Amino acid sequence: MRFEAQGFTARYGSGLFAELTAGLGSWLVVTQPEPWAVVSTEADHPPEQVVTAGDLSPEHLELLVDTLPPVDAIVGVGGGSAMDTAKWIAWRRGVSLHNVPSVPSVNACFTRMVALRDVGGVRYEGDAVPEAVWVDFDLMRSAEAALVRGGIGDVLSCHTARFDWRLAVDAGVEDHPWDEGAAQMSLDYLAELSDLAPELAEGTDDGIRRLMELHRDVGWRCHELRHARFEEGSEHFFAYTFEAVTGRTIMHGELVALGVLVMSAIQANDPTRPRAICDAARMRTGLDELGVTWAEIVATLRRLPSFVEEQQLWFSVCTDLTVDDSTLDLAAEALGI
Repeated sequence: MRFEAQGFTARYGSGLFAELTAGLGSWLVVTQPEPWAVVSTEADHPPEQVVTAGDLSPEHLELLVDTLPPVDAIVGVGGGSAMDTAKWIAWRRGVSLHNVPSVPSVNACFTRMVALRDVGGVRYEGDAVPEAVWVDFDLMRSAEAALVRGGIGDVLSCHTARFDWRLAVDAGVEDHPWDEGAAQMSLDYLAELSDLAPELAEGTDDGIRRLMELHRDVGWRCHELRHARFEEGSEHFFAYTFEAVTGRTIMHGELVALGVLVMSAIQANDPTRPRAICDAARMRTGLDELGVTWAEIVATLRRLPSFVEEQQLWFSVCTDLTVDDSTLDLAAEALGI
C-alpha cells in the first residue's frame, strides 16, 4: 500500500460470518439470494427476517423502516443495494449496523450516506456508521471473477473526477474549493490501483484486501471533505444517465469504468491510463460481454448534458458538452468499436 487507509473498522479473513453473528442479539439481514446462500449456513443463530435488497427509492426504504420487526442489529450482506438498504434501516432505527460486502464493486460499505434513487436520479442522504465492515475472502471469491475485477470502477473514477473538479474550479463555478491534498490522494489511489490490478485479476486475498482498503480510505475522505468531488464526476454522471435512459443497470463498478473510458477520451485526459488499468485487472469492458449496445451508449451521451442540468449535478465536462459525430467517434475509439 502507498498509504495507510483510514475509515471504518475493517475485519479481513475467511469464515467470518459465524464470529460476527455470535456477537449479536436479535438481528435481521438485508441481502441478495446469491451471497446469502453462501453465508446463511454459517450464522451462529438465524435472523428474525431476511430482507431482499433492490429498491432504493425513499418510499420503499421508509416502508421497511416502519414494518420490519424490532431487532438489536442490522446486517447487510451483498452488493451496493444491500449495503445502502441496511444503512438506511440502521440509521432510521438507531440500531447497530454490520456490513458484509460480497463483491468489491462499490464503496457503499465504507460510506455513511445512502445513494437514494429519487425523481429519476440519485441523491445522497443519511448517516450510518457500521460497527465494522467484515471482508470475507471466501465470500468474495464465491462470486463470478468478473464481479470482483469490476470493483475497480469506484476508484478508477478518480481519473475523470479529478479532471472535472479542476475544470470547475478553473471556470469559477465550483462550490468545493480545490484541495491539493485530496487531489494528490486521487493520484495516489490510481497508482495503487495500477499496482494491485494484476493481483485482483487473479483473485488473491492481497489484491482484494488492497482494493477494499482503497474503498475504505475513499469513504473516509468523502466524509472528511464533506464531498466526493475527487472521485465522482462525469463518469458517474454517465452511469446515472445510462440508468435513466435504459431503465436498467449493469454492475456499478463496470458501468462507472465504462464511463471513465468514454469520458476520459472526451476530456482528452490520457485515456490510455484507465484502459491499461482495466486490461491489467482483466475487467470486462467490451459492450457485448457487458450486455450493452452501442445504441444505448449513443442515447446516453446525447441525453447526458440535459440530464446533468435537470439533476443539478456538479459542473463537469458534461455541462457544456456538444454531442456530435466527433464526440461519438471519441467514445467509439475508447470502447474499441
